[in-house]
This record gives sequence, structure tokens and C-alpha cells, in this order.
Amino acid sequence: MEKEEARKQARLIIDELLEYPFSQTFDILPAEQKLKEIYRQCPDSINALIGLMLVNIMLGNPSNALALSNKIWSLGGELSSFFELIYCDNLLNLGEVEKAGILLQDRLNHIRDNLQSFYMVMVKYALLSGQLSLLKQIGEYPEVYEQERPLFDFAAEHALNMSVKDYRAVIKIMTDNLKNCLCAWEYALHEGEGVELLLYTSLDVPQNAAMQEQLLEKINGYFLSMQQPPLDDLFFRMFNIKLHPAWLENEDDQA
Repeated sequence: MEKEEARKQARLIIDELLEYPFSQTFDILPAEQKLKEIYRQCPDSINALIGLMLVNIMLGNPSNALALSNKIWSLGGELSSFFELIYCDNLLNLGEVEKAGILLQDRLNHIRDNLQSFYMVMVKYALLSGQLSLLKQIGEYPEVYEQERPLFDFAAEHALNMSVKDYRAVIKIMTDNLKNCLCAWEYALHEGEGVELLLYTSLDVPQNAAMQEQLLEKINGYFLSMQQPPLDDLFFRMFNIKLHPAWLENEDDQA
């Protein structure tokens, strides 16, 4: 199979995957087999690997997804904007924030030119990298979605004072403790209350509950050591990855 044909076929399959709730394994598994066949016929197809990385995130296999991430990274090469978007989101969902930042750097240097197509990953990158000043900057463009205003109010509240350090500490606690089971990050907004991080993992319900208690204990321990109260406008909940909505549905909710 020629590389261009592999790219087109991988794109069609990923377009279908983006419409599936992550619980819809009866559609995800056949898509995985199709992507594997594309890669078998065209071993140079980074695009098929990006699709397989997405599949493994959807199926709750973060170790496999991370292995694919490393393979894609080592291969390098140019990506179309669509595959770059999917790869960046995959990286962020797995907590590979530094890699996502490298990949996004040029787009972040030209925010207005890329805001419409890369809005979701720009916002997610700003949140997960702790760069609330970047999030505040994104929120100052007139093109942003008005319903996301609480997110940018949150950024403005914390970006320019010492609480940004506390926010970064909370994110680090989460990433350090979830690195072996994290499958996806999303966020929800609550008018007048703040930002809620939604953490999707490969853990089952009792394991997620136990992990959430551990995270709360460590976060509260951090603020106790700093002799100050926790951030009252930042919350989080944990879910099994099967409860993640369809990628496109989630993007629409945040748009």
C-alpha cells in the first residue's frame, strides 16, 4: 500500500473513531484491526500508528498507547494538521505534556492563526502544563467561545499571583500518581464555582475511588505544608475510561 493511500484510509477510520463513545468496543475493536492491517501493508505509516494510539487510549490500554507514542516520536516526520491535532490530544491525555508542548510550539507562537482548529488542545495544554498565563492569553482573543468564560476567569484569577504555583503543584501530584493508569484528561466548567478536571483512567470504580482519596490526601498535605487553604475553585473527579464520551461530543461540549 502506498503511503498516501495509507494516510487516507487511516483518516477515514479515525474519523469514525471520533464518533464512538469509548464504551463502544464492538466498533472500536474492528477499527483497530483495520489500522493494524494498514500498518502491516505500509510500515512507514505514522498516521496508522497515531490511530492505533487513539484506539489504545479508548480501550484503556495506556501502556500500549505510550509505547506507540514513543515509536511515533522516534520516527518523526511531517504530519498534516488533522493527525497533528489527534497526536497532540493523545499525548496530553497520557500526561506527555512536554512532548505535546514541543509539537505545539509553532502553533502557540501564532495563536490567532491556529485558534479555530487547535483550540481544544491549546486549552488542554495550557491547563495541564500549568501555564495559566497562556490560558489567560487564549481567553483574550475574541474568537474564543463565550460559554468557556469561567475557564478564562479562572486563569485570570491565578495566572499573575502565587496561586499559579499551587495550581502547578496540584497538577504535578496528579500526573506523578496517575502516570501508569491515566488515559484521558478533560475539564468541566461550573459558573461561579471554577474548573473541574475530569480524569479518566484504566482503573475500575473501587480503584478510582481509592486513588481519588489518595490524591486528595496528598493535595491537602501540600496545602497544609504551605500553611494555606486549598484552591476553592479547582475540583476533580475520576472515572473509568469507558465512561468517556465520543471525542467529537466532548469537543462540542467544550466548544
